[in-house]
Amino acid sequence: MRIPFPHPDHEWQPVSKAAVIGWGLFYLVAMYLYRPSGAHFLDAAHLITHESGHLLFSYLGNETITVMGGTILQLLAPLLLAASFAWRGQTLGTAFCMWGFFNAMIPMGVYMSDARAKGLPLVAPGMASDEITGHDWEYIFKWFGVLKHDQQIANVATAIAWIGMLAAVGWLIYMWRRSEEGTLKEMTAAA
Repeated sequence: MRIPFPHPDHEWQPVSKAAVIGWGLFYLVAMYLYRPSGAHFLDAAHLITHESGHLLFSYLGNETITVMGGTILQLLAPLLLAASFAWRGQTLGTAFCMWGFFNAMIPMGVYMSDARAKGLPLVAPGMASDEITGHDWEYIFKWFGVLKHDQQIANVATAIAWIGMLAAVGWLIYMWRRSEEGTLKEMTAAA
């Protein structure tokens, strides 16, 4: 079975040593800066996408999909961007967006783990944090009947996030090595 990425009209773009070092350092530093509280400089980007998802899915007129829409868009946006880059064979863009997809699961896990405790300050467009009474993951876990397992589910989501981010970095390194081998073969064939 052929993986449909990249599109038959495209090839995976080669990755330079400078690119793999630069992006690898960014990914590793960004992952190192995470703290057990989950607060991170990238959380603001995920929060904007999350809140936009609530607004976007609210047009469907269903409360459940509106609540779930925040997390759906938070994960779907980087995943669709990764697919778009992969379709065109853009290696660095694919790696960045896949890393971003898994990175979006870190604040999701923090939010999940707060479903029963409800200690996190929440935000919503046009509302002050003390006016917000609903908690997405309390609602979602109650809907699925798994609220008492919020900590376990959050831990699994966080583990998947870390494994996925490391895998995205590993894939980038693999693609660089593949590029290096291709360059070496071309040089050998030309000689």
